[in-house]
Amino acid sequence: MTDRLRLFVACAPGLEDLLAHELEELGVEEIAVTQGGVSCFGDRDAIYRINLGSGLGLRVLVRMADFLVRDFAKLERVAKALEWERWLIRGPSGQLSVRVRAHAKRSRLYHTNAIVERIERSIARRLEGEVRVRADVGKGPGGGELGDGGIEPTLVQVRIMRDRCTISVDTTGRLLHKRGWRQQTAKAPLREDIARALLRVTGWQPGMALFDPVAGAGTLIIEAATIAAGSPPGAGRSFSCMHQPRFDAARFNAIRDELRGDASPAASLLGADRDAGAVAAAQANAARSGAGALAEFVERSVGDKQLPVLSGEGVALVANPPWGLRTGDPSRLRNLYASLGKLALQLPRPTRVGLVTSDAALAGATKLGLERQLTTEQGGIKIGLWTGVIE
Repeated sequence: MTDRLRLFVACAPGLEDLLAHELEELGVEEIAVTQGGVSCFGDRDAIYRINLGSGLGLRVLVRMADFLVRDFAKLERVAKALEWERWLIRGPSGQLSVRVRAHAKRSRLYHTNAIVERIERSIARRLEGEVRVRADVGKGPGGGELGDGGIEPTLVQVRIMRDRCTISVDTTGRLLHKRGWRQQTAKAPLREDIARALLRVTGWQPGMALFDPVAGAGTLIIEAATIAAGSPPGAGRSFSCMHQPRFDAARFNAIRDELRGDASPAASLLGADRDAGAVAAAQANAARSGAGALAEFVERSVGDKQLPVLSGEGVALVANPPWGLRTGDPSRLRNLYASLGKLALQLPRPTRVGLVTSDAALAGATKLGLERQLTTEQGGIKIGLWTGVIE
């Protein structure tokens, strides 16, 4: 692998520093934190490594061009000169499916539909005689609808900010947080990347007991179980790069095997929910994750007097309780958060606590002195990751 590629790993807002640390752990070089993600350099091995090994990222993009542009003629000229044949995917019929997304702000070129049209035309002219470009198939990457031969269209992103144009091609496909095991959900499930971020800021480590008293679909516990099992986040799914030209299956499989770690010492990874249907969904998701043997789910309400038996080197309580924006009576929610606080106080000391909520008053209702570690977004809603330690 001799290519030196400029890469950008996108993430949820607020997770940039955590992502940078994760990429360092994966051996990625020349990392720079920026708004919305982390820029870095690497070869195709790095593309494979990040897609397989990043639990906090959303998408791995290859920066194909970065230049000043103030007219459509230059945009087309530069776009046509790019080596699209190295990255765009052909379906079995020879047809190429590509989705172009454009964003422009404070630039002379501001009409995004016109920008998309010029990029599509440049790609078609570059690849004329080889494949036919089909633009914007279905919902596009991550949207569930597929293009030619059941393969998702390749995403091309064009951003023009203050007349500076960046053209990128996606190597991921479905967003990285879609691990493939969560096919059954409960109400308002937490996204997998945010679940992993909460585990990090809480200070949970493999070998430490983990308890989620409002587990829902089991995302927090299952995410912890895959970490404890040494399983890479992307081990059970496919990526766009696997269909792109020059894909090296041997190297990809070798990197996947390299990223697999040893299982950690046994510790309790326990999720509970008062809803039997949620417990069943969590158990099914855990089984699909490949780490189901490490995770346990039981039917239990937060206020049950009998405490769970937890074994491990230390204890952490994590939870994604209702946020109160669309569900529940505010007074009942305050009571729920207060009950979570009382439950945490009854666990063996020291106990680490991690909580997700959009409402600082609800975090305060736990009376645990939790501090907001970072703010991110899920579903367009700003949420805080709150943590504390009960000594």
